Order: sequence, then C-alpha cells, then structure tokens
Amino acid sequence: MKNATVGHALLRAVSRGRAWLAVLTTLLLLTGATAAGAAGGAKKWTTPGPQRALSGVLRPGPVVHARTGPPTPAPRAGHTPPRLGHPRRRAGRADPDAVEVPDTSPRLGAPLPDPDRNPGPPPGDPERLTLFRDTTVPVTTGHPTSKPEPSTDQSGPDIFATGNDHAEFSRDNGETWRGLDPYTVFGFAPYFCCDQVTKTDPRYHRQHWVLQYLHEDGTGGQGHLTLANSAVGDFVNWRPYTLTPSVFGYSDALSLDYNDLVIGSRYLYLTTRVIDFRRYGDYEVVAPALLRVSRADLAAGRPAHYDAIARTDVVAGAHSADGELRVPQGITDVAYAAATTLPEGRGRRLRLLVWPEKSPWVTTVDRTVPPFRYMTYEVPGREGDCSSRDHVVNNWCSGFTSGGVFAARGRGHLWFAWTAQQYGTLRPFPYVRITTVRESDLRVGPSHDVYGRTVGHSYPAVAPDERGHIGYIDTFGGGTGNTDYFPGAMIGVFDDITPASPTVDYFLRGRGNACAATDTPQEGDWGDYLTIRGWQHTGGVWIATAMARKDNDPAQCLTWTPMTIKNIVFGRERDRRAYEQGLRGTPH
Repeated sequence: MKNATVGHALLRAVSRGRAWLAVLTTLLLLTGATAAGAAGGAKKWTTPGPQRALSGVLRPGPVVHARTGPPTPAPRAGHTPPRLGHPRRRAGRADPDAVEVPDTSPRLGAPLPDPDRNPGPPPGDPERLTLFRDTTVPVTTGHPTSKPEPSTDQSGPDIFATGNDHAEFSRDNGETWRGLDPYTVFGFAPYFCCDQVTKTDPRYHRQHWVLQYLHEDGTGGQGHLTLANSAVGDFVNWRPYTLTPSVFGYSDALSLDYNDLVIGSRYLYLTTRVIDFRRYGDYEVVAPALLRVSRADLAAGRPAHYDAIARTDVVAGAHSADGELRVPQGITDVAYAAATTLPEGRGRRLRLLVWPEKSPWVTTVDRTVPPFRYMTYEVPGREGDCSSRDHVVNNWCSGFTSGGVFAARGRGHLWFAWTAQQYGTLRPFPYVRITTVRESDLRVGPSHDVYGRTVGHSYPAVAPDERGHIGYIDTFGGGTGNTDYFPGAMIGVFDDITPASPTVDYFLRGRGNACAATDTPQEGDWGDYLTIRGWQHTGGVWIATAMARKDNDPAQCLTWTPMTIKNIVFGRERDRRAYEQGLRGTPH
C-alpha cells in the first residue's frame, strides 16, 4: 500500500508536466519493475522504485577575494613542478558475468578515417571542420600534473579554465591568462586534490567552479567540495558554498570525488561520488550521487535550497572503484542521469534516472542497449588496450572504464557516450559507443560507434549547440604496423550534414606516452575526462579542452610529465560568424 500511495502522489505531481512519465511510473510500480537481465534471461535484475530526494539548504561563506599574478601570454611550452596523481586500485577479481558478444553491425556506422588519411574539405569550404581558436593554456599557479583533466567555459571574451591542480582565466579570448591557486584560494591546502570543473550560467551571468578536497586517512572532517561562483569576467571575487557527504546522507568521514556540473531551467546539477579511503589500500565507491541547487539562490549569494540523491544500485560491486552518473548537458525542466555500471546486466543495460524539476521524486528506467563489452581495469580480461601493436605507444587507456558516461540532450534525444572494450577485427581497439534515447517516451533510438581500425578512442565528451547538433571530443592513439600515434585529441560533429557518423578532425597530435604506471610500465594513466560546451547561445560552435604530451621522455605517474593543455573553439566554417558574434556577446 505504501508503494501505491507513493505512486498516486507522484502521478499527480508529474502529470502536470509529462503524461508519459506518469504512466511509466505507474507501470513500474504495478509490475515491480522486474525484467530479464543478462543475455538470454539467465539472470534477474530489479529496477528500484521511485526515490524521494533529501532536501536542505547550503549556507554561503563570505566572499573570497583571490590573488592573481600578472597577465601571462598563452605559451607554446612551459615547465611545471611535480604533483602526486590521483590513486587507482586494481581488484584483480574474477569476471562474474558472461562475456558479451558486442554488436558490431554496419548499422552502428562506418570506421573513422585513419588519422593520416583524413584531408576533409579544403580551407574556406562551408562544411570544413575548423578551429576558430586554438589556445595553449599557460599554467601560472598550482601544481599541474601528468593528468590535467581540463574543464572550461566561456562568455563573450571571458574564459575560465581549470585542471586537476590549477585554475586560469582570460578576459581577452585567450590572448593572456591569469592564474588562481586552487590550493590556497579557499583554504584547506593540505586536502585539496583534483577534479575541478567549471560551468557558466548565462541567465545569471555567473561562473560556477567546483573544487575537490580529499582526506585519505579516514579521520574525517576535511573531505568536501567547494562550490563557488563569481560574476563572469570578474573571476576574482568568489562566493563559496561547502558540500560534505552528509548532504547525501553519508558520514563526513567519507569524501566526494569525480565531479561534473550541468545547467537546467531552475537548478545547477552536480554529479559526484561518495568514496571511502579507509579500506583496501586505495578507495572504493560507496555511491554515485546527484545534487540540484537553486540557480537563483547561488547567483544572489543567499542560503541555497538543494535536493540530493545517492545511488548504490549503479556501483559495479562491493569494494569497487567503478560507478558513476552523468547528467546530459542541455537539459531544461527534467533532469536525466545515466549509468552503465550495474552489478548485473553489464554490457547490455543503461540505467536512466528521471527527475522533473517540479518533483522531489526520481524515477528509474532500465533500457536494453545494443550489446558491448564492458571495459574495466578491475576485472581480468576486461581491460582496454589502446597500445600500438609494436608497443611503442603504451596502453594509455588502461585506467579507464565503460562506467564513464558522458551525455547531451539534442533534437529530441538524449545522447549517452561511453568507452567499450576492443573486440575482434571489427573493433580492434577500444572505441566509443553512443546510444540515443528518445526523450518523448524514453525509447532507445539509434546507436553510433566512434571507432578506428588503427587507433583507439576513449575519454569521450559530448555537448549540444542551440540547434540540437552534437559536438564531440575524445582522446585517440595507438597504431598498427610501423605507424604509431601517441595519445592526442579528436574533435567531431553530429549535425545535419553528417547525422550518423561524425565529421572529425584529429587536431592535436601527441608527442609522447601517457605516464607509465609504476607496477606495470607498459600501461599508462591518462586521467578521467575532457570537457566540451555549446557556444554562447549560438548554433554550430563548441568550446572544448584537450591535452597531449610535449615529449616522450620516460615518466612515472607520480612525477611531473610535461603536458600541453588546449582550450579550443571549433565548428564548421559556415558558422564562423556565430563564433565572432559570440565574442561580442551578441546572438547569432
């Protein structure tokens, strides 16, 4: 009876917005939401029922005035001090699931051209994929490492850019930069580590910035996130809010990690993970988590209302470091979050959370997707292999998993992108699977594979423009025969010209390997994510980040490795005017 009561209440609340969601919720409650799990129905899996979010208020701290250095021109190269990387753990346990035979049919798209055989249209052709701005970001403060994990956004000529261990801003479209030291700007310097993300709120003209602080000894009290915002173009005066694991109903002896920001109609959405450093030598994911907080409250600097959920059903298993959620960029009055990481049905299921902004209730929907081999470093036989066949290029994607889902909303569909494990001659390297879900009824739509026959593709990121077209960036690398490709970056677009397989440009070539893991030098560690955003109220243009090695000197993951950090703006040549108008702050 409790479920029936909850179902009727949710039905009344949701029916004011989307009738299909109310019907779907009722069906889930009536059926118990049980369906076949692994291929052939050998296992059973259960969809969780509706979940009510926890609610509360984030208290603002006093405005912090950050110190900056003098303007620094964008460099060609630079030297940076060492900094410890983020730990990873290998469980070495047996694979509990049957091996999936992936879908590699032609309906998933043709292979991408080889990096050395991708001329594209000539300069000036309206269809040519063009870098409107190609900026190397100087690192003026902090301690950049071999895994920059860059994030960025831009409004007019004002850019804010972060990495794992530094933060920079430019007020002249990347000509000069000034730095903010994330270790000291908000205090807690000994605990600051990694996973910074930034996002512009165009309606309120605010720059949001999330910084991560960890403690690894289990003593409690310091693991938290700082969510700060400044006026766009200011970047010096910041209003901070503090988030601890207790926001999600967990002990503050734990920490938060692997963060992302997305703008909805009324809320800023933050995804993170509650993690535990206290056992097993490294860390385990306790629960991926999602928080929404009032954009208006944050912009006004007042106590900010929030709602929050945490999910233990999207963790790979006990003591696992694999389990994540991502919200699509471009959402409006309904938030979605998706995960491929499930204890059951791995390589076949997409778990989708649906959260209307007018409701405190989150509904869970499972969808069967074209099968893929789930890639994870935690399970023997499931590791990705992005190395070149002659092993000159090391396995730069060995630390990545299929759990890293990145998402966008465009043209009536939700686009979810993740990395899949290599398989046979049709997918000889790890590749990116993109599955679409139709927003009107949450039916699975077409899927696309972004794959090559000579290089691997991993670390995807996607974002919509104002037309609903999808911009794309990933890391590529590998090689066959005597040809080697050190990890670099590729941009692409799914649009009206190439809707099924993207137009691409291998714009950034690496000059060296990922930093070598200390225990297995043939494996490399590249980080966790890149970033892409739609461009300033216009169509056909995106801002994105990327990274590559400057040289191939031997380097361990726990020492400094020279990296090039890129902050770029790209689109087809036909949309150059939209880029130029965006710099002036005028709509296209």
